[in-house]
Amino acid sequence: MNKIFNALFTGMLALGIMTANAESQIFKKKKKKNNISTEQTDSVKKDSAANYKKLLKGAKTTEGMFKIHQVKDKYYFEIPKKLMTRDFMISSRVSSTSNNKDVAAGQMPRNPVVVTFSADNKKVYMHRKMLRNLCDTTSNMYKAFQRNYSDPIWEAYKIESISPDSSAYVIDMTPLFITDVSEFSPFRSGNIMDVLMKRKPLSGSLSPAKSAILGIKCFPLNINIKSLMNYTVNGGPFTVTMTRNIILLPEKTMRPRYSDSRIGYFDENKYLFTEKQDGLQELSYINRWDLQPKPEDVERHKQGQLVEPQKPIIYYVDTAIPDKWREYIKKGIEDWQIAFEEIGFKNAIIAKDYPKDDPNFDPDDIRYSCYRMITTPEENSMGPSCVDPRSGEIIQGDVLFYSNVVKLLHNWRFVQTAAVDPNVRKAVFDNETMGSSLRYVAAHEIGHTLGLMHNFGASYSYPVDSLRSATFTKKYGTTPSIMDYTRFNYVAQPEDKGVSLMPPHLGVYDKYAIKWGYKPIYEATSPEEEKEVLYAWIKEKENDPMYKYGPQPFINELDPSCKAEDLGDDAVKAGKYGLKNLKVIMKNLSEWTKDDDFQYTRMSEAYKEVIMQMQRYLLHAMVSIGGIYLDEPRRDNTKEIIRFVPKKEQKEALNFVLETMMELPEWIFDKKIIDCIGPTYSPSTLQSIIVSRLFFNSISSSLALFEELHPQQAYRYSDFMDDFYNFVWKKTKNGAKLNMYDCNLQVAYVEKLLDAGGLSNKKASMFSFKNLNEVEEQLLTDNIEWQKAGFELNTLGTIEMLKNPVIHQKLIDTYNLIKSKTGSGDAFTRAHYRSLEFKIKRALEK
Repeated sequence: MNKIFNALFTGMLALGIMTANAESQIFKKKKKKNNISTEQTDSVKKDSAANYKKLLKGAKTTEGMFKIHQVKDKYYFEIPKKLMTRDFMISSRVSSTSNNKDVAAGQMPRNPVVVTFSADNKKVYMHRKMLRNLCDTTSNMYKAFQRNYSDPIWEAYKIESISPDSSAYVIDMTPLFITDVSEFSPFRSGNIMDVLMKRKPLSGSLSPAKSAILGIKCFPLNINIKSLMNYTVNGGPFTVTMTRNIILLPEKTMRPRYSDSRIGYFDENKYLFTEKQDGLQELSYINRWDLQPKPEDVERHKQGQLVEPQKPIIYYVDTAIPDKWREYIKKGIEDWQIAFEEIGFKNAIIAKDYPKDDPNFDPDDIRYSCYRMITTPEENSMGPSCVDPRSGEIIQGDVLFYSNVVKLLHNWRFVQTAAVDPNVRKAVFDNETMGSSLRYVAAHEIGHTLGLMHNFGASYSYPVDSLRSATFTKKYGTTPSIMDYTRFNYVAQPEDKGVSLMPPHLGVYDKYAIKWGYKPIYEATSPEEEKEVLYAWIKEKENDPMYKYGPQPFINELDPSCKAEDLGDDAVKAGKYGLKNLKVIMKNLSEWTKDDDFQYTRMSEAYKEVIMQMQRYLLHAMVSIGGIYLDEPRRDNTKEIIRFVPKKEQKEALNFVLETMMELPEWIFDKKIIDCIGPTYSPSTLQSIIVSRLFFNSISSSLALFEELHPQQAYRYSDFMDDFYNFVWKKTKNGAKLNMYDCNLQVAYVEKLLDAGGLSNKKASMFSFKNLNEVEEQLLTDNIEWQKAGFELNTLGTIEMLKNPVIHQKLIDTYNLIKSKTGSGDAFTRAHYRSLEFKIKRALEK
């Protein structure tokens, strides 16, 4: 192009010389006109310079990506024209807050936004980038795509001046950082769980007079703006400091890597318009850091040598975290190094303390990934990340370490391992015991910031009895993935010596997932070309259960191989081992909680943890009742996509749940404990919840599908209801004396039977049992309108043709049985039967 331009320019110059004499007068006039134009241009530049100087008189100017000029309480941004078409990301983080009910200091309440700028003669426009939809730029439809997916104007700013050299626009962007912009709000958005739990997130009205920009820092590729914002919330004051980051995104994006549902990565969903396929195509890019070797090391890396990445992932650990914990947390962060070494990168992830002597360091600066201490009552830890949605590149990660997570870890380790580990029978754990727990949390949360989702299917790959083996657990821990929700080894028994009670520092699935997401594929030049290699990596491991990914179920668990807080491949067997350990704890609860427990606070908390853990074992088994194993639908998949839990296993699970439920008063309702802490729990409440759960439509629907697809092998809905009925009325049939828990079970059963038959007047509330943990309420209570929320499996659309006859037959069977027994038993039992007879008769006669 340069050669062509030079040739044209030379030809034009020669032509000008040849015609100069013949056209001398014209040439001179043109020259005069050019002089006038130059004078006008010079005049405009002088006016612009004068205006610029006047506008910014006395300004405090900060150099960086943009020049920022502070004039009193106004902040003028000088945006270079050369950056007008570039993409920027703006994030908003809470730096300090007077109310941490919903959002704590360090969190980003809202997702960052990607913007770009344009300008005309009067204004600079800030556009929100439309990044969900893509179009093949070589297609004829690309013009239509541009017309339908233009980037909307988000904000507009008057051009106050132009820089003296005309290279930049000067605009006043002050209002963006001190007004109530929803994308920068300090209040989190509501979600579906808020609706289900009837929670209302905080909201408030801004007080502009009490809000101001506190300061701005400029750097070559980003700008930090800190604002003091004051709101009125629920009639009272709410003060928050917000840090907004404007970062220049790379002009050349990282090569995206397409996601695959068999590997658990967070992703960016896209829709692609192309004429190469019939119809709109859906695709997604995984979230990952741009980890590449230095240019000079590429060949060495290809040959399998360890090299350092161009941009290592550095985590700065908050020095507000106590010293005794901080070293374990740094170990948890760097535990991921072994996974990166297996794909050829050394020093790929590094943990450092917050710098002491760096004036530019700010944990709220988007350039720094931080492990932050948050001091609130919340017992939690989170690992969010900030992602470039154009490519899925992770720009920055955070781990929010809520200080009270140590209480959660203390309680988990006690209730799950106290029967076998004397170190957790203390009011305060020793440094190694708590440190190893915090190391596990750190590795898990860092996994999220590397792009990995929870893998709830991992632990199912281990046989339950292997978790009692010292050799096995020392090599593999309790799960193949640190991203699973398995805490500590509740299967191990007191007689099992040398058994590991912890998850692994990093599991085999975790290393595999890092390879799949991060290993450079040099033979490919595009995301499409990578697919074949990525697919081959999955096929290589598809028959090894240790590499299986199980997505996190939302509210209603269906697949027994994909559950939270479970261990091993047999929920009934694991639950029995767990219950044996809980009974050991209950026998020793008073002794093991006596230290520093004058008011029985530790005993009370430990007792509640025992109850919660027991309920988890029941819940794990209940997933097998009507359970369906789900595999990814692939044409080359040799497994059945839908596999039902075998009839025998479903019956065992039902029997385990019901028998465990009925024997609870014998060991969990311990009078010696109740005398100390009061009546905090009633087994009858759990009975009512379990009976309700067994009437869930998800169970009846999946059993109906089982019967439809495999009538010979199926655990039919009628079989299930027969087994349920026979257990409930076993003592009645045998003429045995009933206790209050037998009566409660029968009352709960009759009420749910009437409800299922449409004969109950009871109105469902959102949650009936307020004394249980929220998570257990969500999972064990059927009073939520699950189908309206879209969460419950209804495989056949309607199953009334199978369900109604069974329900009504059980009503008749129950009524006839009760009627035949109203004259038998003691006075209490006879009154109980007459009450139930009256209830059913009244319902049937309506």
